[in-house]
Amino acid sequence: MRRVVVAARGSRYRPGMAIVATQDLDGIRGKLTGWLQKHLPAGSSGLEISDLKIPEGAGHSNTTLLFDARWTENGTAKNGGFVARVRPHGRGVFPEYDMRLQFRCMEILGARTDVPVPRMLWFEDDEKLLGGPFYVMEKLDGVVPADNPPYAISGWVAEASPADQDALWRRSIAVLARIHRLDWKKLGFEFLDRPLYGPIGFEQQLAYYREYLGWAAGGRATPELDQTLVWLETHKPDDDRIVLNWGDARLSNMMYRDFAPIAVLDWEMACLGPPEADLAWFVFMNEFLTNAIGLPGIAGFPSLDETVTEYERHAGFRVRDLHYFSVWAAFRFAVIMEAIETLMAHNGIES
Repeated sequence: MRRVVVAARGSRYRPGMAIVATQDLDGIRGKLTGWLQKHLPAGSSGLEISDLKIPEGAGHSNTTLLFDARWTENGTAKNGGFVARVRPHGRGVFPEYDMRLQFRCMEILGARTDVPVPRMLWFEDDEKLLGGPFYVMEKLDGVVPADNPPYAISGWVAEASPADQDALWRRSIAVLARIHRLDWKKLGFEFLDRPLYGPIGFEQQLAYYREYLGWAAGGRATPELDQTLVWLETHKPDDDRIVLNWGDARLSNMMYRDFAPIAVLDWEMACLGPPEADLAWFVFMNEFLTNAIGLPGIAGFPSLDETVTEYERHAGFRVRDLHYFSVWAAFRFAVIMEAIETLMAHNGIES
């Protein structure tokens, strides 16, 4: 665990920042202006992009760009706020980045469900423009719990009243349950099936992380993780439930207004599997950002038992094998930390 704690508490490195190594913001602004002009309605002119920035603490894999724009459309002044997510340049945290998959997930959710997501606007395949494929979505007015420094130390979550903290957690759990209630087949999420990793469902997740671990470690021995993977494969629950898994389900990937979720973000780890995989990750990530790194928990957040009860009330089914999926969450997190350590070494940054 030592490496994980160091990375979480001390590292200012963000893999998603790789794009700034090759392009300055003025260059990006010029390219975005020409590109966006082509995507505005006919009769639009005078496009100007302003307040272009890479937000502090945003994105541990993809690069996030925030910008505003104003233009004239058939004689009428228009303006808007936008967010671009760009695939990282060079080696990233994951072996592959399917930006179109992320775009499609949020596009379907926004058009056909009541799961809150930003309005998806455009997708661009051309890697030459910004160094990798990217998509653009609307910019929302809200706040996101911080990872660095963790939201338990300072900021709007730590400073909120226990009642507001309780509401934040329960409303977030309700949204997670809403995702799991969706009819993923009817909505067209079959593209998340990855048969090269085996039968549809959790078996695919196990097989993917078995392969991912070898890539993430970069040649380092990982005996504890190897042993944990054997335990996970040996004790895999006999559960055939398959739901849409958000994948990176956690408070820091939600945007809030008045302590209510207004957007579910970051679908790069989306897959199909049991609902407990998401629920355990949600609980684990909060535990890691508080007690696991020596910080007090959030006073108003419900207990684990209360969380399970709240989730079951909204989901309409019972939670099973949560201990197993808690181990699974810790294993996944450790594999990702191995990938980040390898990436830091690749970029000449001391862990």
